[in-house]
This record gives sequence, structure tokens and C-alpha cells, in this order.
Amino acid sequence: MPSTTIIAQPGQLMPAYNPIKYIIDNTNKNEPGFRYIFTIYPAVGSHIPANVVAQYKVLPVYSTGYGEQDISLLMQSLVTYNESGIYNQVTYNSSESWYQYDVDLGYEYIDNIDYTSALQESGGGDVEIHFNAHGFVFGDQVIIAQTSTGPVDNPTVEGLHTVLYADTNYFVINARWDTVGNINSNGNVAYADQRKTVVLNDALITNKEVFNGAYNDNLNTGAEDNAFSSVTYLANIANVLLMTSNYASAYHPASAFYNAHFYYNLRVYGGAAYEVEWYDMDDNLLDNDSFNPASDGIWAVYVGPTLNVTEDYYVLIYNDAGFSANPYYFTYDNRCTINDQQLIYLDRMGSWQAFSFQLRTYEKGQITREQYNQHIDGQVIGSQWVGVNLQKGSRTYNTNVTKTFDLNTNWMGQYDAKRFQELLTSPQVYYYGDYFCACVVDATSFEVFSQKNKKLIKQSVTIKLAQQDPING
Repeated sequence: MPSTTIIAQPGQLMPAYNPIKYIIDNTNKNEPGFRYIFTIYPAVGSHIPANVVAQYKVLPVYSTGYGEQDISLLMQSLVTYNESGIYNQVTYNSSESWYQYDVDLGYEYIDNIDYTSALQESGGGDVEIHFNAHGFVFGDQVIIAQTSTGPVDNPTVEGLHTVLYADTNYFVINARWDTVGNINSNGNVAYADQRKTVVLNDALITNKEVFNGAYNDNLNTGAEDNAFSSVTYLANIANVLLMTSNYASAYHPASAFYNAHFYYNLRVYGGAAYEVEWYDMDDNLLDNDSFNPASDGIWAVYVGPTLNVTEDYYVLIYNDAGFSANPYYFTYDNRCTINDQQLIYLDRMGSWQAFSFQLRTYEKGQITREQYNQHIDGQVIGSQWVGVNLQKGSRTYNTNVTKTFDLNTNWMGQYDAKRFQELLTSPQVYYYGDYFCACVVDATSFEVFSQKNKKLIKQSVTIKLAQQDPING
């Protein structure tokens, strides 16, 4: 029977950027040198030493004696985003955003025994210690630490000794019997080399999952004590959610537009057949698509408008194994535009969302030059020192050009104003106008607008292209 008890563990599926904490207890926690051991393996190829992802050895918590380990930082290093398919408006495999793992729960402590039987004299006049199945053998070096007044009463028994003889239930040490003053002194015996009992797989936790997301809905609310709802995102039952920060609600539609690149992440299961359907607000089918994952993972499902979708719509996703997602709603923006540009950004839950910038765009460049002044040499002509044509005193050795775009949104509703804040703080943003390219949002602050105090909301943002033009010397 395992000596480990699981006190708390995360849900089956967790965002990698939220706490992922395991808390366990063990009946051996009062042994000397005790450590809890958490060993992380990939779910495929688990329990093979060569496949260990990480191993943590932790001391018991002072107040409870429990072992506690948060592995969220490790999980963050094992998942990432996948932008490879955001150009094509087609559903694609994004399983880099997902990781499945096992946890082996174990422990270690210094091998030792606590004897309480009275000391006895051996046949050779040495001290004999009785303890059933003690494990020591002839020649072992051991350290004895006596309790109470033992070190005073039996000074030669205290400290380092050699095992002279060992039987199953007793052993003899090199301490003379005639020096023992108190045969009833108890003590602890450990190996001198501090060898340990190590159990790595006393209990197992299997097939846990993480994805590249950060769930924030409960922060700064009265629901902070609510656990992340794994079952809502595992996508194996009806009426659940996709891995996006957008709400599945007709009251919170995201603003879509022609050629908008929206991809919502979905936990998929190999062998299931998935269907994506676009409906107008009168429940008429506008378009549909299908895909068939070969293995478990995460797929980025395209939910933006297709060529057949030119009005407000919602998207349904389901499979032939009993899964269905709640509908996600979009308003279709068909206003006349000055520019058809958009920023595609990674949302908090790892999906890709798009934001349109339909008003005037200003493209600017900033030039910086690194220069130095050099000595100007001359020449002798006709016995006179004169200058040299085209000689340079100030020389430029490096020129940098930073290209920026000032983008401006059209009028928007309050829910899109909320999405705009997420765009400003997203770690991964791509610009799409005449071409796709990576960019960096050049913003250090933002203002929150509400329709309660500002009926019309419009925003601007400055982006910097992630790659700058090389300049020859």
C-alpha cells in the first residue's frame, strides 16, 4: 500500500500560465533527511529514466508536513503558440500549444533504525543491538545517536562504529560491553555514508494536460476561490467552450469583417470527425467545413467569415463522438473603409483573434546613425601640404531604420474595446495589410473606455515591424 496520500492536485486540463500545484502527504515524513520527490514524464514513454522531463525534491512544509510543488513554470516551457496556419483561413493542427504528462510521486530519507530493546553483551564482549530485519551487514560503517542520557551513560556506544557481526534480528558493533553504564538507553542507527531509501513511484498521476493559456476571468472577483473548470474545455461532452478569451454569448459578439483571421483552439481527439458550421442569425446554414485529427491534441479552428458569410453570424462546432461547443457569435462589419488592415493577436487562452483598422494609416520611419569623427590626412603637392578631395571627417558606420505604422480603428462597441486591451498586451501580434509580417505593439499604457461615459469608442495604436531594413555600409 502506498505511503503517499494526494491532498490536492490540478484539474485534468490546465492553462500553463496559471498555478499547477500538487500537494501530497507521506507517512515517512518524520524520517531524517526526508524529501518529497515529484518526477515529471511525458505521457507517452512515461516511467523511463531517459525520458524524465524534470524532477523536484522538496522539504516538508513546516506547518503541515506536506510536500508542495507548482510545476507551472516547467509547463510554460513545454507549450508554445503556432502561427504557421494563420494566413490561410483554414483549420490547422496546433498541438505545440498542448502537452500531456504524468507525475510520479515519491520520497527519500536516510536509512536508519530506532532501537528500543535493551543492549546485550555479545559472545566476544562487545555490544549487541537487537532490531528485527535491521538490514546491516558485516563491515558496515554506522553512526549511533543515543537518546536522553545515553551519550553520558554509554560514551563508547555513541558515534561511528563498524558492524562486527550481523544476524537477521541483531548486530554487533565494536564497542566494549564493560563500558556500558545503562543497557536501557535507546538510540538511532544510520549508515555513516548517509545512504538513503529512495522510492520514485510510490503513487502515480497520469495523463494530465496543459495548454498555452492564462485564465483570468476569476481574478479580482468574488470567484477567486473557484477552480479552473477543466471539464468545460476538455471538449468531450456537449455544450462546452473553446480555448479562447471571447465569450460564447449572443450578448458579447466579436466584430468580424471581410478576410478576418479568427482561429479558436479546440482540444481534439484522434479518430473523431469534426464539423464546423456557420449560421446567420435566423439559424440558416451559410457554410460548413470538416476536419479529422489523426491524434489527440489541439487544433486551431478557423471561425472567421468565409466567402459565403457576409452578415452577422454564429459558429457551431461538434464531432461524431458526443462533443458540441456552445455557439460563438460575430457581428459582420461591412462599413466602407479607407484601409483594409488588421492585427492578428494571440489571446489569453492561446487562440488567434483579429482586429480591424479601417481608417487612415500613417506609415513612418525613424532613422538613427552611429558616427565618429576621424583625423583628416593631407598630401604634399608642389612642396606644399594640401588637402585631399572628398575626404571625410565625420563618418557613419551604422545606420538603422525603424518603420512604424499608426493604425486607427473605426467606431466600436464596448466588448470590442475590451478586446482591444487584450491586443495591446498580447505577446504575439502579426500585421496583415498588403502582406503578412510580425510586429510589436508600441504601447506602454492604455485608457479604458466605457459606453456609460463615452457613447462612441475609437482607438489608435502604433506598431513597429519586427524586422527592419538592412542597410549596406
